[in-house]
Amino acid sequence: MTTDEVLTLLVDFINRNSNVADVQWDRRMSPRLLFNPYSEKYEERKIIAHYFLLVAAILDDTVVGYPENARMLVGYLHEAFGSSFFDIKKPHIFEEEIVKTDFYNDLGPNKKAASEIMASVNLFVREKAEKNMLKYAQKFSNPKAFVKDIELNIKALNGPHVDKAWIYMRWMVRPLPDLQIYDHLLPSDLYVPLTKENANVAASLGLISSASPSLWRDERTTGEARQKVTDFAKRLFPQDPAKVDYPFFLLGRWLRQKTLNRYTLKTALDFLDRMQKITGQSQAYYQKMSRYKSGWEKKTALILLKMHIAFGYETISFPLPNNEVYTPDFILEKKLRGRKIVLEPHFEMTKRQAQKYALFKRTYGHEFILILLLKNDLIPLYHQRKILTDDVCDDVWPIEFIHLLAEKIRKGTYGE
Repeated sequence: MTTDEVLTLLVDFINRNSNVADVQWDRRMSPRLLFNPYSEKYEERKIIAHYFLLVAAILDDTVVGYPENARMLVGYLHEAFGSSFFDIKKPHIFEEEIVKTDFYNDLGPNKKAASEIMASVNLFVREKAEKNMLKYAQKFSNPKAFVKDIELNIKALNGPHVDKAWIYMRWMVRPLPDLQIYDHLLPSDLYVPLTKENANVAASLGLISSASPSLWRDERTTGEARQKVTDFAKRLFPQDPAKVDYPFFLLGRWLRQKTLNRYTLKTALDFLDRMQKITGQSQAYYQKMSRYKSGWEKKTALILLKMHIAFGYETISFPLPNNEVYTPDFILEKKLRGRKIVLEPHFEMTKRQAQKYALFKRTYGHEFILILLLKNDLIPLYHQRKILTDDVCDDVWPIEFIHLLAEKIRKGTYGE
């Protein structure tokens, strides 16, 4: 394996995935935004610039947990308050509404900070920007000067949190699939945000020594790492270094909890390339807390999260023979003898579903292990009715004992 080989794969991955809409406005996901993020109307673009500054400000693992939850929270509040959402400057008004959400416990451990952060952003937009971020942005000739101003005025976006401001700049300055709201600023002047996902990729490439939390404890160390990643990106894309940001986000999630080196990076790129060729779609690896369709799915997700087992929910749709398509519920990052594990929880299962699982196993069994999670008292019934035959899946597990299965997977003892 040569350096050139890894770089070629990486550039191909970036080029294929740089046209994927960001999770914060991806139209495949719910909740739907109450506006068109690509609107050309001036008044709507003012709303968009303000809205996504709110999103960027709370985009912190300790506050919202997963980035998807930032979208869910701000979207929920925007729908609850309507246009007055952008005028709220008292944190308790936000907090009183946030605690009503059915996903409140899925937010980060510092979830209570979200109310104060959003109130401070609204205050900044009202007092400093005079309710017009488009006009305010015209004061700055480059993104760096704008970020410096944001740092001075919004506590949640300064110091160790400044990379959230650079994420916001990428959204606002780059062209499609980003929003290019501040179109007087140049993409060539953007820095690549030093997020955890981007740091995983950078460490795998050897650009930085590690992606440990200590990277963000010292502003000088963080700044040097951000500069190294940006310099690398500029060598690949001189006029648009932040083009790497969202592809690195997708790739960095696949690399989470893995040994970060070029071999692991190449393995991930090879796998993602195969899956994209098979499915014809980008493998956007989302934790979609809002989209679980049943209590069994949510229970499975919460167990996996509690045990720190990395997974994607409905991330890939696989074409099957007979014009069928199958979208697995949970694909785990952990492999067993070279194959990824698929978990499929079911309260009830039909013969048609069983036939689809059998097709998946026959077509993709060399890449995936399919484990069905079924009610313990229904498993004998499915066998009796010949719904659950040997060719349907690799294993069946009582869903009531998902915690035991997850523990075996976590310890690496499953299958022994």
